[in-house]
Amino acid sequence: MKRIITTLLLVASIISLADTASAQGISISSKGLSYNNDGNRESISVCTLVRRDKQKGAWVLGSASMIPFFELGWNVMSTPDYSIYNGTDGNFFDLNNWKSTQVTINLLNASIRSRSHKVGLDMALGIRANNYRLSGDTSFTRVDGLVTPFEIEGSTKKSKFNVASLHIPIEFWVGRPSKIAFGFGGYVDMVMNSHTKIKFTGGKKHKEHNYPVNFIQAGVTARIKVKGISIYGSYNPTSLFKTGRGPEMQQWSFGIGIW
Repeated sequence: MKRIITTLLLVASIISLADTASAQGISISSKGLSYNNDGNRESISVCTLVRRDKQKGAWVLGSASMIPFFELGWNVMSTPDYSIYNGTDGNFFDLNNWKSTQVTINLLNASIRSRSHKVGLDMALGIRANNYRLSGDTSFTRVDGLVTPFEIEGSTKKSKFNVASLHIPIEFWVGRPSKIAFGFGGYVDMVMNSHTKIKFTGGKKHKEHNYPVNFIQAGVTARIKVKGISIYGSYNPTSLFKTGRGPEMQQWSFGIGIW
C-alpha cells in the first residue's frame, strides 16, 4: 500500500509541475494536459486534482472535475445470506452503520469535454478504504478458508473490518461542474488489503490480515455537484466475500465529496 501511495504522489507531482510545452496542438502546463482542436482548447484534459497555482503561490484543489479529491461516505449492507453456515453462526456481520465509513482520495483525474463544456466524461485514480464497524463483542477469523465468527473475550472498545483498494471511477455528467452538474457512472475497486481489528480496553490491539474478499469490487454511482461540494450514492452488486467463503451481501454507500 505504501508503494501505491508513493507512486500516485510522484505521478501527480510530475504532471502538476510540468513546464509549458506544445506540439501538434497538445500543451502541458501546471493545469495539466490539454488538446486544442480547431481552437477548442481543453476539450480533452488530463490533470491532477491537486495542482500548483503560480499566482497564489500555493497548492490548490481544482473543482472543474465531477470526481472529487476527497469523499466521505457511510456503508449500509444488504441482509447477509448465511446459508453456507447452516444457520448455526447467527448474524455476526451486524454493523453500526454510522461508524461504518467509506473514505476515498482521488489523486489523478482525466476528463473529456464537449465544445460547450456542458457534457463530459471524467475518470480518476485513487485509494479507497471501507471500514465496517461490527456491533457487539464479535469478530471473525479464518478456519479452513471460511470466515468464521467468534465471541471476543475481554473488554473491548471496538471491533471492525477494513478493506483497502485501488479505486478507479468513471462518470458521465451534464451541466457545469464548476457550478452545478449531475453525474452517473461506475467504478472498479481492486482490493489490496483486508483485515480485522480489535481494540481492547487499555490499548491492546489485535489484527488479522488477508481475508477471502473478492479482488474486484465493482458498482455504480450517481452524483449531484454544486460548486465545490457533491452528494453521491453508490451500489456495489459484487458480494464482499468470495462465494462459499463468507456471508453473501451487497453494499450501499452514501456520502459527500469535496474539492
